[in-house]
Amino acid sequence: MSGSARVCATPPGPRGYPLLGVFPKARRDPLGFFLDAARTFGDVVALPLGVRRLYLLAHPDHIRYVLQEDDRHFLKRRAAERIRPLFGTSLTTVDGEDWRRRRHLMRPVFTPQRMAALVPVIVESTDAMLHRWRDRVGTGLVFDVFDEMTELTRAIILRVLFGAVPQEEVRKVGQAITIVTERVNRGLWSMLGWLPRLPTPGRERFERAVSALDAFLTRRIDEGRQRPMDGGLLSALLAAGDAGSGQGLDDTELRDELKALFVAGHSTIASGLAWAWYLLSQNPGAQGRLRREVGAVLGMRRPNAEDLAALEYTRLVIEEALRLYPPTWITARTTNDAVDIDGYRIPANATVLLSPFVTHRDPRFWAEPERFDPERFRPGHAARPRYAYFPFGGGPRTCIGSALATIEMQVITAMVARRHEVTLAPGWRVEPEPGTVLVPRGGVRIVLGPGEPGV
Repeated sequence: MSGSARVCATPPGPRGYPLLGVFPKARRDPLGFFLDAARTFGDVVALPLGVRRLYLLAHPDHIRYVLQEDDRHFLKRRAAERIRPLFGTSLTTVDGEDWRRRRHLMRPVFTPQRMAALVPVIVESTDAMLHRWRDRVGTGLVFDVFDEMTELTRAIILRVLFGAVPQEEVRKVGQAITIVTERVNRGLWSMLGWLPRLPTPGRERFERAVSALDAFLTRRIDEGRQRPMDGGLLSALLAAGDAGSGQGLDDTELRDELKALFVAGHSTIASGLAWAWYLLSQNPGAQGRLRREVGAVLGMRRPNAEDLAALEYTRLVIEEALRLYPPTWITARTTNDAVDIDGYRIPANATVLLSPFVTHRDPRFWAEPERFDPERFRPGHAARPRYAYFPFGGGPRTCIGSALATIEMQVITAMVARRHEVTLAPGWRVEPEPGTVLVPRGGVRIVLGPGEPGV
């Protein structure tokens, strides 16, 4: 997008407060703030933050330019610094040749065919959860489906990566992830980046949790190297090597990639599933249609990989849930050179923000954008720009686990819908909470109704 005939020094945007800029408003309500900024000031918005400016890009063409057409001018490393405790030095946070080498090594491990082969693991884990739910049906018992989806997706990703993991280790690593995530989320909206490094009890607890997580992953790598290759993802990553050099990921690189896969491979999927159940609870017609499809395709049996294509409306529900509440609701890049976008000059070393939450609600591309309508994703329904929808990012850095996430959400949604009708608990209000992942604040408390008789 460089070379525009008209280049202005600064895009329009809110003025903010002296010294603080827009920080107080953005921190108070990030989702509302970014949505309002785009609707008020347009597709390129300058956001003063102290002595710096951030730049929000909202148009699909601009998102395509950053993620696909000129991605080498937009780097992740500096922009991702505050999430590094969760993702380490991994594909999520590295740039340049290091990123290209890792992506090349890991891509063959995450083909759609390999991911489809994991359906039995997803089915078995989901079936165990549904077995625990049996005594809740028709009792009016209220429970948090977000907690349940978190526990389920965590169990699945651990099995997918490492095979059988003792339950006590699952519990401990879950506690460690919770502590690290809470600390990182608090730091996302802090102007005092140095403050979390002060030696406080909370800091010490956080560092112990990071150490526990790293130790868990290191043990799994050591065990994986000592046993025969078993077809799991860890074995596949251990075996991955460059065809020319024969060199693969060293243990530190592998540990950080496993950390990123573990964190993203359950937190984002759990969030997407929780939002799907919330939206279905508010749209009984869509839930009924979903359950009819699942009944027609599966009957009384468990799903398999061959069923995925027939579970079409199930997939549409998931896509619409990810439109309205994309788990990765915002992503950032840092410019390594000045760039011109839509007639505006964005300087080098500037932070550029892309928000699926904002773009997914643009009425130019989505009719009645706040309405839950899975049919809008049916092929041939409506044409829209490619990057009007990007829950998994795009371009060379598209989420490497997107196929697994989509399959997992489709299978879990189908299995739950086959057995249960989901109703939001009376009086329970659901609001989004934007951190590293867009989660429902306080969870999604539901009541289960009966499903198919005899199941």
